[in-house]
Amino acid sequence: MKIIIATFEIAKYGGIVEHIEAKVKAFKSLGHEVDIVELKPSSTTQKKYDEAIRKFKSGEFQSTKTLNSQNGGYELSEATGYYKNNYYGYFLPPSNRIGVFEEDALLRWYELVEDVDLIMWNFMPTKSSAWNKADFSFWWKFYDLPSNIKQVFTAHDAYFDIRASNVTALKKKILFLECAHVAAYHCCENIGIPRALLLNPRYLQDDLEMEIIPMSERETDFFAAHIFKSMKHMEELIRCVPYLNPDSIEDDSTCSFPYSVVIAGSGIEQAYMVAKEKIKPCYICNKKTDPDIPEYRIGISNWEIAENHGMNYLGQISSKTVNKFLKNSKFAVDPSWAAHYAQYCRTHINGFIIEAMLHGCYPVLRDYSSLSKNTTDSDPLFESIRAIYIPWDATPKQFAKALRKACNKISEEQYLEDTLHNFEIVKTLFNAKENVEEIVRLAEGGKKLVRKELEIGQDSENVKRISEEIMTGFFKIELPIIWET
Repeated sequence: MKIIIATFEIAKYGGIVEHIEAKVKAFKSLGHEVDIVELKPSSTTQKKYDEAIRKFKSGEFQSTKTLNSQNGGYELSEATGYYKNNYYGYFLPPSNRIGVFEEDALLRWYELVEDVDLIMWNFMPTKSSAWNKADFSFWWKFYDLPSNIKQVFTAHDAYFDIRASNVTALKKKILFLECAHVAAYHCCENIGIPRALLLNPRYLQDDLEMEIIPMSERETDFFAAHIFKSMKHMEELIRCVPYLNPDSIEDDSTCSFPYSVVIAGSGIEQAYMVAKEKIKPCYICNKKTDPDIPEYRIGISNWEIAENHGMNYLGQISSKTVNKFLKNSKFAVDPSWAAHYAQYCRTHINGFIIEAMLHGCYPVLRDYSSLSKNTTDSDPLFESIRAIYIPWDATPKQFAKALRKACNKISEEQYLEDTLHNFEIVKTLFNAKENVEEIVRLAEGGKKLVRKELEIGQDSENVKRISEEIMTGFFKIELPIIWET
């Protein structure tokens, strides 16, 4: 098959970059031809692209960025041959980047895909100022392709039925939705398109075995690398640091702390955390977010207190560096939680945690129990993965207590047994080769096979309403779409 992984521009890729990387490797390993294309508000020139690549290679680009720049951590992808970072995704050449407002944008797209068998979509236009540059009521035409080109849309988000509900307007062209996790799968019950649950993949060699690095030989105690957005709740990990390390250990020449805490990543919330004037009140020490806080810390930023108690911030780093830290860390911490997700799962397994389990690093996750009146009681992954589960409403002091207990109470033998167990779960359930084989099988089988084997939801009233607001209200596209091909 000839395959294109396509997307309309979006920031904050996060773990989606590694999702795409795994798919590309898997497709290629099975003999398929695969490439990446991005549809953006603006185009670029070969000269600008070549100059940017020169700066990437020389290190000049990185040297001009601040530690927390979202443009940090660009690296060359072994899978695609393109430079990438975990915030903005791929930096593509003009041949693979179409400026949608250029006069020949549609023609270029049609020529690019005319001999393609399968298009894997990641994002489409929704309400965004990025698409206000000019009239963009024609964007649906990028999906107006002949039926021999199969089109599959990947749902990466449990908010897919809200933020991307206008996918329902494309249902005649979308063969099925590939749902990357349990929450995404369940939320797509509200959309009348067939869906398959194919968990967030990682490319694994058939004979891959976990590298055994004992807990005692892993230098970093707690490591967390995430895009700083509200759902991630990185502030809750940061607030617990002074309780984890209440006092420093001093000798004649150095000052250290009992537990090492290393965090990485960037994003708007991190910028608010360190801002001098525009810091959000919730990122300043107070009794509401920390009922046990001593009076003398009130009014000081959580970030400043955490750094004074041993937290080390690396900034926006490459995937290669993330994996290096995971191999050398005892515990990988994902402090995220969201009431919306709790409708569908008891915890969320994101790409960072999948990578951690591949590298024998013990997961620290949140337990969504009782988060909302609609919280589910059933979650096979929650019940299967061996992790430290911290309640979503834990205070900073309780959070720190759970981390200390994990570090001190888990024996070397239990650590190895549990991490090997988790490694096997990734090999079994998150295997990119098996995922893409299923995608190819369904694509080759077409609508008849898909409708026979896959569950199909039904458009909810909310999905219908939001889709109408996006398509007709924002883009001025008349519904239903009258397809030309």
